Amino acid sequence: MVKAMAYENFAVERAGAIATVYFNRPEKLNPISGKLLSEMIAVAHEFQEDEESRVVILTGKGRSFCAGADLGGLSANAGAQAQRGQTDASRLRAARLGWRVMDEWERLDQVTIAAVNGFAIGGGLSLAMACDFRIAAAGARIWIPEVALGVPYMWGSVTRLINLVGMSKAKEMIMTCDEVTAEEALKIGLVNQVVAAEKLDAAALDFAAKLTSKPPMALRRTKDFFKALGNSRLGDITYADGYLGLSCVASEDMAEAMAVFKEKRPGRYRDR
Repeated sequence: MVKAMAYENFAVERAGAIATVYFNRPEKLNPISGKLLSEMIAVAHEFQEDEESRVVILTGKGRSFCAGADLGGLSANAGAQAQRGQTDASRLRAARLGWRVMDEWERLDQVTIAAVNGFAIGGGLSLAMACDFRIAAAGARIWIPEVALGVPYMWGSVTRLINLVGMSKAKEMIMTCDEVTAEEALKIGLVNQVVAAEKLDAAALDFAAKLTSKPPMALRRTKDFFKALGNSRLGDITYADGYLGLSCVASEDMAEAMAVFKEKRPGRYRDR
């Protein structure tokens, strides 16, 4: 049996062939930080050594799945400050950390289910899309605010979104930053099921049980086949999204976008 590690941002529970991983900062709506991303890679490595768990459910404690980046503590010029004194290699390493998380979770042998309760925003949606299936609670709030915050949508997420909802809808979601309801997410193929909020845990467990009832080898090989198909467009240009992000992080427009977010006012962008 794999020994469960202790994490700051996650709780991991195992029950037979089904494991559940919880984002575990409910008081902050389960935000993304560098520490969370590093721990998520460690959780994935834990499951790489786990032959007993065949399905992994990813969900959030409290009233949120994952609310994306924790913007509350960021200043308007945080991006520029973060880059000062860093080497190009260290900046790229930090920019690609999220990409590594997505890759590690997609490559798990276990079938993965995101049980989306409450908020799945930006990188939180990215984490859900790295799973094989998504079940959303009615009333879940889903959107991609990155462009409004002055950065492109990164971590290979554009390709994953296109694979799920198609090119046109992906462009609309990313460029308008409009919220998508759980019901619309079901209609466009972003999620597989929508259930009442109080039934989300049971629905995820029922779906997991349906999967674990299948012959393990056939299920694992089938996931491998879909991984190969789904990744056929990955690696072509997604390696470059770290560069794309870094080109915006220190810009005047990103600093203005952060100020707009905090001050709740129209933006005055200068395209530089």
